[in-house]
Amino acid sequence: MSHSLLPILTQLQSLSSLRILVVGDIMLDEFHWCHVNRISPEAPVPVCKVQDTTLAPGGAANVAANLASLNVAVDLVGFLGSDSSGDKLIKTLHDHHINTDNLIKTNQPTILKSRVIAHQQHVARIDRDPPSHYSDHDSQSLLKQIQHSIKDYDAVIISDYLKGLLTPAITQAIIQSAKEAGRLVVVDPKGDSYDKYQNSDYLTPNYKEFCLATKSSYTNDDQIKAAAQSLRDQLKLDTLIITRSEKGMSIVTSDSFDTIPTQAQEVFDITGAGDTAIACLAIGLCLNLSAHNAATLANYAAGIVVSKVGTAFVTPDELCSVINHDSATKS
Repeated sequence: MSHSLLPILTQLQSLSSLRILVVGDIMLDEFHWCHVNRISPEAPVPVCKVQDTTLAPGGAANVAANLASLNVAVDLVGFLGSDSSGDKLIKTLHDHHINTDNLIKTNQPTILKSRVIAHQQHVARIDRDPPSHYSDHDSQSLLKQIQHSIKDYDAVIISDYLKGLLTPAITQAIIQSAKEAGRLVVVDPKGDSYDKYQNSDYLTPNYKEFCLATKSSYTNDDQIKAAAQSLRDQLKLDTLIITRSEKGMSIVTSDSFDTIPTQAQEVFDITGAGDTAIACLAIGLCLNLSAHNAATLANYAAGIVVSKVGTAFVTPDELCSVINHDSATKS
């Protein structure tokens, strides 16, 4: 299947003409890289001695960072706090060459996720994300920004982490504005109800999220196919793409159900893999790839980042290399 991606290798090395808007819940990822050589005398837990601390964009900001890593022109719209984590996040975004002019500072704290990693393994994660309720003023300011500039983009990615930004009303207003402007809408959903994502073009839940949204579990592909096609029709989607970990991705259109295998060789860390996948899916669709080939491109990218530890990104060279290598082995 990678042979069909060979014609776009040159385009993957020059994506700066693409412009994509990312809207969603942004957060700061913090990594404490530690060494462990003993167990605490206070409790049966490891004593983690911090060797280094690094920061990375998280949530919707990670989607933007993945696009920027592939040299796509990306704008990010979201909320952050007037706090030290917010300042660190802005600096981190600038380091990734991401425009932060459209970020809105609120009276809510910046979402911070701190991970403790020792010997390439996650030991613990500490979340600082109190329930957020953003003011109508902030929400309307965000919406006006999007509506004012929506025609400037090739696609809109909605990255929902259920942190309060993407209410049903705001989500539907964004989708409607994008559709009226003739722009592609790709959504990474969360939660047990997908009604607010109605009329988006592409929806990309993982398998666990899909089961939650359909309020069921499945024992075979026939059951998944029936439920997926029903959900697609109910939400009036163009295509539903279910990411299924080691089972790859299932692509559901009006007349087909197709599963492509995973491309991961070694899995060290799944942090942010879904963000990488949706970024590359949107790129593929903007390059006029079919849903199947765009999902294949996303699958390759996700396979690359899960082989890295921490919030990771894929580069054009890495993506082209793995496509070329896979093509050669299948020739």
